Amino acid sequence: MSLPLSALLLVVACGLGWAGFDLLRKLLVGKVPPVALVFLLTIGSVPLFGAWLAVDGGASPGPGYLLPALGSVILNIVANLLYLEGMRIAPLSVTVPLLSLTPAFASLMALPLLGERPSPSHAVGILLVVAGAIALHWRRSAGDGHQGTDGHQGTVKGALMIAFTALLWSLTIPLDKMAVERSTAPFHGVVVTAGVAVGVLLVLILQRRLGDLGEVRKVPGIYVLALVVSTAALGLQFLAFPRVYVGTIETLKRSIGNFMALLSGWIFFHEPVTPRKIVAVAVMAVGVGLILS
Repeated sequence: MSLPLSALLLVVACGLGWAGFDLLRKLLVGKVPPVALVFLLTIGSVPLFGAWLAVDGGASPGPGYLLPALGSVILNIVANLLYLEGMRIAPLSVTVPLLSLTPAFASLMALPLLGERPSPSHAVGILLVVAGAIALHWRRSAGDGHQGTDGHQGTVKGALMIAFTALLWSLTIPLDKMAVERSTAPFHGVVVTAGVAVGVLLVLILQRRLGDLGEVRKVPGIYVLALVVSTAALGLQFLAFPRVYVGTIETLKRSIGNFMALLSGWIFFHEPVTPRKIVAVAVMAVGVGLILS
């Protein structure tokens, strides 16, 4: 599937948006407890998607919308909670590389759900991007300074949680594409963000942690910026679905996100750019080149 320039620019903008959101989310999670942060970010996006829907005309969904939309909401709730718990108990050297499996998982899930079959060169490109992303982030646990909280058993448990999270997130992508094809991007944006917010709110109520929501008052500016960036990133992703294979979208997103993380780490946090990182980025670049060829 050859990408026209307009579709490529759409995916690149989407990837840059997710990369920016990742950085803002890291700044927020140090001030706001994670579960409360998920609720605040999703509920805050609802009126933004609602305004887009009003401008777009507010079309009703077509037949067959409910099942993929409901599946996406449920999987997103479970995936977010698993992700937070896995990141808590396992070292980053294990969790981040496992999340890099999402492009491969997304491509596999798109085969039965959407009938999207990448060409041999695209498949090799996706594998190269996944391999490069894993190599870029993989560190020995003993030396990365981010040990899990529960020792070796916690590391294994956390790794399984993150691997399952990657699988669930990759499954939501084709479900979202199916839903957007039966509705519109802003309508589905309202449904997904509102649905996830309701589910996470129930978790906060059960945990008796509603007081955590007040912590956002410490970072109002970053929170508002994160809302705008995350809503734009998700909206651009929905708009790209009719024009680009989901495996290609997820692969390019991961490539841009990893490169921007490396660049921001070097510029803002003085993290060294080692030969291994350079080789990993080069491998990812070759993979992206195969996908775009």
